[in-house]
Order: sequence, then structure tokens, then C-alpha cells
Amino acid sequence: MKKFLLALLPVALLLVSCGKDNPDNPEPKEKSSACSLVSFQFKSDAGAGMVGTANAVFATIQSVPMAFITVPEGVDLHSLKPTFSISDKATLTAGGKAVESGKTAIDFSSPIELKVTAENGSSYKKCLLVTRNGDATIDNEVYAIMKEYDIPGIGIATTKKEVATYSAGYGFANMDSSPRVQCRPDMLFRLASMSKAQTALCIMTLVEEGKLSLDDYVFAPGTGILADKYPGEHGNNVDLIKIRHLLTHTSGWKYATTDGVDPIFTGDGRFYGKSLTERVAYMVKTSTSVEPGSLPSSYYNLGFCVLGQVIEKVSGVSYEEFLRSVVAKAGVTDMWVAKTAKADRRANECVYYPQGASTAYGNDMTVVGACGAVIASPLELMKLLSAEDYGTVVPDILTKESLDQMYTNYTVPGGKAGYGFGWRIEHNTLTNWASYHGGNISGTATIWVRGKNGVNGVLLCNSRSQKDGFDTALYLSLNAIMERVNLLY
Repeated sequence: MKKFLLALLPVALLLVSCGKDNPDNPEPKEKSSACSLVSFQFKSDAGAGMVGTANAVFATIQSVPMAFITVPEGVDLHSLKPTFSISDKATLTAGGKAVESGKTAIDFSSPIELKVTAENGSSYKKCLLVTRNGDATIDNEVYAIMKEYDIPGIGIATTKKEVATYSAGYGFANMDSSPRVQCRPDMLFRLASMSKAQTALCIMTLVEEGKLSLDDYVFAPGTGILADKYPGEHGNNVDLIKIRHLLTHTSGWKYATTDGVDPIFTGDGRFYGKSLTERVAYMVKTSTSVEPGSLPSSYYNLGFCVLGQVIEKVSGVSYEEFLRSVVAKAGVTDMWVAKTAKADRRANECVYYPQGASTAYGNDMTVVGACGAVIASPLELMKLLSAEDYGTVVPDILTKESLDQMYTNYTVPGGKAGYGFGWRIEHNTLTNWASYHGGNISGTATIWVRGKNGVNGVLLCNSRSQKDGFDTALYLSLNAIMERVNLLY
């Protein structure tokens, strides 16, 4: 019996050692599946030249998880030690390299994939991190727009007293390629209705050359510039439309004349698939205009498309060719008229990303033309604006008299928020804006500003949000950027 009890003793001890109540051998816990990246930052000890703390802004853009972070100028992006917070027991890799918070130096000079893997290895989360040198106060304004409104790429540029100051590209000009193409301030963007300012510049150039008068009739038989192009019977008051009326949206044509439909950006059966000339001919012959100049401005895209035809008739060359000859006087060489198809865009042009049910490549750019099809980069737009802003550092390419005419408020005499020639004049709340113009079509959102304090700025996006408040947010962001530039330079 004694031998039997002794034989059982090891088994008894084994059973005790595996028991739940044994404090020396607790029951193994299940490994965690948590894999969150809570925070990511560079602190003052992250690398040479780093001061303060730079925090990443996390966003999901076009369904891709991303993070953006700006460190001061001069900080070497090739060797930075990040500090981060992730789920307990999870691990983080950057570009496939294991990273220990505050200790591991990584090359962040190019976009890099961050990957957080759970303790149990069953789950992970990825994030594309883009790090850049710059001013975090300015850049965070842009990151906020990208995050809130799902914008893949933004380019900005600014000047102060006609000297280039802060410019940058954020996010991606092309999300479709591998690797993705980062946005730069010399990337080409569609300008949408910002193009109207370029068309007005061309018209004023022809006026200065003595080839055109602001009081020339456009369609009037015998005297109208385009009379031969649009012969026959015309709608009521159409023959009274002058160049100045088209420049200021006071032609008397309104969207109401086509049952609330824009003849340029429309799917209406009367215009869909029609050429620009066919659309204009329809309006000239069948629509009724109130007396030109008798009513306040009614924004009308077709009017600026007609001005493009006027430019071609008077100059003898295409709208694009004449536009390029005009802006070349300001040293601008990379401004064009956009192509319709994505595959036909220029090598340094952004890809445009629609939101909602729209398509970014649904508008015929040969129709849109002079009212919204110009493409340019932020940097060259600031170069151009410096040549038409009354400044003395860069010679203006128009006379003061022409600039005065272009920047006069014709539609709200004595008030604010009126319209000049291709420019909105002043702003009701942004009091440092002397003139400005925005632009919006599917896949594109833009704004540029000539400031009263000598600071000019432009912000271009390769997507257009359908969210309420987007335009206001864009305007406020550019205004904040310009105010920051005024302080820094």
C-alpha cells in the first residue's frame, strides 16, 4: 500500500502544479488581437535639428489610410526616431523594419508604410505615412482639408510683395500609380472657373493692342464680332450684348432662360453631345435675354466660352495659343487647355478624383474651354498674378488703366462682393482680399486671391467634395495660410 501511494505522488504533484489556484503557475492568457496605432510623433530628440513636437494627422483618403506630418525646415528626414503609441503587446514596422518607440532611426524622406501587428499575429493595420519639412501651422491647415473632405492632393503657393514665399504639394497627384505620385507645387491642376481670369487677361491684352473694344457688339448683324458665325434671327436683346457684358456676367442671359440648366455643364437633351458652337447658336437664336447691363450680375459660364471664340476670331489663333503667348510675357510657360480624357492629360498633370456619383472626366473640355478648362501649376499662377497686381517688383503685363478696368466692381457699385472682369471683387468677411476667384467642377476645386496687404495665394485640389461647407473651409484655409505668410516673411 505504501509503495502504491508513493507511486501516485508525482501525478498528484503534477495535478497541483496545473491547477488554477496555484499562484506560481497562473493559467496562460489568450494573446491579444488589438492592433491600433494611437499616436505617432517626432519629438525634440528625434533627429538633428528637430525642435518641439510634430504630431501626425491621420486620415482615410479615397479609402486609403494615411498619415501626414510636418517637421521644421532643416531636419534631416533620412534618419528620424519616431515616438508612437500602439496597442499593448503589438509591434510596429516602418517600411518592413521593426521600430522601437523613441529608439529606432528610420528614413522618412519618402512615403513609408507603417504596419501595426497584433500580439497574436492574426490581425494588422497599415497606414501610409508622408513626412515633409515645412511650417506645421500652414501644413496643418491643408491636412485638415484633406482629412475632412477626402482630397488626395493639394498644391499651394504664395507671394509677398511679389516675392515667392511658401509653396508646397501635399498628398498625391496620382493615387492610381505604383508608387503613388506625390503632389508638388509645380504640378498642373485644372483651374475650373479660375480660368475666367485668364480669359479676361487675354481680352484686355487685345484691347490694349487696339484689336478689340469693350463696347464692341458680339452678335449684332453687320457689326458684331461673331455675327458671321451666328447669322439669322436672334433672340430678344441678344444683339445688344457687348464684350463688357460677357466679362461681368451682365449679358442678360441667365440660367432661367434654359429652365435652370447651364448650357455648358449639363446633361440636358438640348445640349448633351453638342459642340460649343451648337450650344451658343441655340442660345443666340432661341433664348431671350433681358436688356444687357440692366440687371445685377448673373453668373453665366457660356458667356466666357463666347469670349474664347471672340479671342480666336480677333487673334487668328486658337484660344490656347493666344493664352500661352500672353502669359509668356510673365515668364509662364506651362499653362494649357485641358484634354477631356484621363489618358490624354499632360505628363505633370494631376489625376482628378470624383466624389459621390459624379465622374471627373465627364465634361468635354473643348466645350468648357475659356470658362473653365485652363490647367496650370500653383507656382506659375503666382508668377502670373505678380505680373497683374499693381506691384513694382515684377513688371505688370497690363497697363494700370487696364488693371483698373479689370478690378473695378461693376455689379455692386459702392459695395463689396461684386464682379469685375473675370474676378470677384473684395469679400464680405475676408477683408484683406482685394480680388479672388474660385473654381469647381467634378474632381477639381480651386481658389486664388490677390491680397490688399501685398500677399497673394493660391490653393488647388484634385478632388471636389460634395459636403456642405467645403467652399467656405477652402477659403478660410487659404486666408489663414496667407495671414501666416504675412507674419513669417
